[in-house]
Amino acid sequence: MYSDTTNDSFSFQLQNIALLSFEKDEEYLDILSPFTRVYLIKEGKGSIHINDSTISLEAGHIYLIPSLTSCSYFFQEGLSHYYIHFRINHPSEVSPYVKFSVSNKIKASELDCFLFQRLMLINPNLQLPHHDPNVYQKKLWLNKKVNFHSASQYIETSGILSQLFSRFIELTPEKNTSTTGTKYNIYPILKHIQNNINREIRVEELSELACLSKDHFSRIFKSTTCLSPGDYVLQKRLERAKFLLLSTDLSQDEIIEKTGFNSKSYFCRIFKQYTGYSPNSYRKKRG
Repeated sequence: MYSDTTNDSFSFQLQNIALLSFEKDEEYLDILSPFTRVYLIKEGKGSIHINDSTISLEAGHIYLIPSLTSCSYFFQEGLSHYYIHFRINHPSEVSPYVKFSVSNKIKASELDCFLFQRLMLINPNLQLPHHDPNVYQKKLWLNKKVNFHSASQYIETSGILSQLFSRFIELTPEKNTSTTGTKYNIYPILKHIQNNINREIRVEELSELACLSKDHFSRIFKSTTCLSPGDYVLQKRLERAKFLLLSTDLSQDEIIEKTGFNSKSYFCRIFKQYTGYSPNSYRKKRG
């Protein structure tokens, strides 16, 4: 049983949608994107390599690639698919991929196919400028915002994205115990961390905000987020750094200042330890 006891909900921000067909075999290796990507295969075959596994592309199936996840695409001649790029936001910056277990592949229903068509109908001309990620992943296009003509268009678009994303959530218990987080007022702490990620954040500071002892707070925090306070702050620093590397032209020094890392050497060492790439190599993956 699920209950959204946080009184907060995820919001969905559309970036791109279009129908694309390939007239020859194409492959794009080690692609990173700050967006969540969803694909509906109309016809043809191919594969996606993600998380050390290869997933076959089949007509009548939908595929989900989480944001900031490296993957490789292999499209065969004749493959045709809808693609959607969107952001998922939460007031406390809680990632849905931390909160839920998600699948990467599901069989499309008639309703799913209709929703893709409807979403493109009410949001025309949102195709990418080029089908090669190494070309289209530029700052200009990453930061482009969709302008809606009316409130009804915005609400319908958000609702469709929410409905499509919900199809990938696995029928398992939540990863986090949201009731614990609400009982001990942890969610405002998560928002505080996000708003102050550019400076030092000590556990003592967070426990005082929660009106708990340091040890008690650390136990409650871990039961809510599955991470210690220190590990959670580090994860948020890395997430912000990865997003800035992919979506801006800020220098490493500017990114370090915005993400609260103590030094350039520490930033580079930790970044490579957790991602397998140096910051410069990671940035080059956007094209």
